[in-house]
Amino acid sequence: MKYTLSKQADKKIEGDMKFIVEEIKKRIPSTISIFLTGGFSRGEGPIKKINGKFYPYNDYDIQIIVQKKISKEETDQIASEISQKLGYGGINEIFYPFKKENQNIKNSFYIDLKCGSPKDLTKLLPRIRNYELRNNSKLLYGKDLRYLIPDYKLNKIPFAEGAKLLLDRMSQMVEYFSLEGKHEKECLTYFIQQAYAACCTSLLLLSRKYKIGYLKSMKILKRTYQKDFPELYKNVPRLHLKIEQFIKWKINPQKLPNENVEEEWFIAKESILEVSKYFFSRFLGTKIKDETELAKGIYNMQRQFHLPYLREMVKNKFGIYFGGLNVLLLPFVSLALKWKYYQRLKQNGIKKFSVIFEKSPDLIIFASLIFLIDCINDDGIDEEKLKKAKKLLSKVYPVKSDDWENISVEYANAYIAFFMQKL
Repeated sequence: MKYTLSKQADKKIEGDMKFIVEEIKKRIPSTISIFLTGGFSRGEGPIKKINGKFYPYNDYDIQIIVQKKISKEETDQIASEISQKLGYGGINEIFYPFKKENQNIKNSFYIDLKCGSPKDLTKLLPRIRNYELRNNSKLLYGKDLRYLIPDYKLNKIPFAEGAKLLLDRMSQMVEYFSLEGKHEKECLTYFIQQAYAACCTSLLLLSRKYKIGYLKSMKILKRTYQKDFPELYKNVPRLHLKIEQFIKWKINPQKLPNENVEEEWFIAKESILEVSKYFFSRFLGTKIKDETELAKGIYNMQRQFHLPYLREMVKNKFGIYFGGLNVLLLPFVSLALKWKYYQRLKQNGIKKFSVIFEKSPDLIIFASLIFLIDCINDDGIDEEKLKKAKKLLSKVYPVKSDDWENISVEYANAYIAFFMQKL
């Protein structure tokens, strides 16, 4: 199979895949199918050769289908143990509690293992990752059950996917950047690339021209950027060129695009903020002029952010669309997310924090993110914006610090506590 741009590297990946399949079959006997998704499934897997050895970047995205489901905690534990047997890190060791100095590109690779039943496949929501699982994944073992996944069309994927992607990648930029220089250059470069890739995907979702694949999407945006997004082009005229530069580096990451990674981080930060203001203006149907308005829009976007998926969940449950009545269920979605988040905090040893807040935790976390990334400049910290970030984040996480470096770590732990749970 083709996993990367290198035939030599493909042999390394093929060996890993065979080992992973055998370990999963041994540890989870009820396994029906094993799929590989993501860049490695498309032949675009990022891998680097160091001293004659190949090191893959970021993760292997593995989806398994089982007769008897196991918990997310058990799934993560199995993934971590297999990762470590292969000489990689484990998902639990890498992410929580988050430490900037622990992140480096050679040791932060892991297996991202997701587990579901055949029935779960029929209920998958209209997300890019589910479209890719159905249409662009590789069957590594067992029965091909991808036909059970709803046949969502790529041009019908909700804009909420682009919103989540931009905010996820912006979160990574905050988490992996260190004012004290704790970040590894190559690792930080990888997440700068992720930010540019998110800009590309979100804009192409708006123009309904998005296609699966790093290179394919990058080429489409390069060709259409000025025509389709003239207002954004005026503000960020080199965005498509930066996207091209970093996407090409991701697929063949042999040499850093710029040794001055901090300089690139600030350029990427301004770029993703500009793209976010443009994207959320269209997504929320209101003109967003600055970061304060962006944070406010995110804080209040539950209807636009959650409703597209709630409609599908209700249809999966009852077999019909409820139309406008779904809006009435949004407060219950917020309550459910709050409850699951508080349970996750308790699992992470935070038992006394019980502040009642009015919004869903993800919206508050993301709203604080805007102030947290906006307050940092190459000439210092805007303390007023940092205080706003802390005030918001404190609604959902016990923030004990006052400086950007430590608040950014506490942000990472809040983000991980919410988004690493099974939602």
